[in-house]
Amino acid sequence: MKVFKNLSRTFKLILCASVLVNILLVGVIYVGESHSHVFQQALARRGICSPLDDKYSSDYWARACWTNTIDKLHTDFDVAFFGNSITRGSDFQSYFPDIKIINLGYSGDNILGMLKRVPMIQKSNAKKVFIMAGTNDLVHISLDEYKTRYVNLITSIKDSIPDIEIFLESVLPSNHEMGNYAPNKKVREANAIVSQLAEQYECTFIDLYSLYANEDDELPKDLTRDGVHLFPQSYDRWAEKIRPYIYK
Repeated sequence: MKVFKNLSRTFKLILCASVLVNILLVGVIYVGESHSHVFQQALARRGICSPLDDKYSSDYWARACWTNTIDKLHTDFDVAFFGNSITRGSDFQSYFPDIKIINLGYSGDNILGMLKRVPMIQKSNAKKVFIMAGTNDLVHISLDEYKTRYVNLITSIKDSIPDIEIFLESVLPSNHEMGNYAPNKKVREANAIVSQLAEQYECTFIDLYSLYANEDDELPKDLTRDGVHLFPQSYDRWAEKIRPYIYK
């Protein structure tokens, strides 16, 4: 009987400790979420809930300061490259040394994030913008939602920078042996949408997908470090493809 009483006391202590730990954990999550809104942002990125007011975004001040820096450069750039980490990894200035280029690639960005960064293009005073958008979107959202987001991006740029020339670059294929990325079939369908939007909104579509897809419709392993990001030397073919448009 005494053994059962001891077990009962032990169980109650464990239960109380577990409840306290869970209360503390919920409190920590609540405080963290109230400041960073990580879960809400993750749900918004997947199209599950509406985007947060921009002031609650964890990178709000980083973007604001970046835009301010571009503005204070007091420079009129010829070309802006706008996209995510794949764009960020490029160094097109080395291919076109006589052209003033600004790289506005932001790791992890999707179209919703790019919409918030349109002022960066505006402050760069670029005459042309080359856009690649979708690698991070297509993992989570439908093609219909992708089209809606892309239309919003194009119209936002045209409304705020009416004289800029817009070049829409196709999303690149991925290598699925090296990582879990959006299916390349879906990427090709998304690129078809971008091509249609380019015609509809009087932009120029540039097919980069076919430059990087091998016979298995995959990004070759010798061109990528992780299945989606290119090695520095792998940008050579990209640079040659866009050369006529850079000097157009």
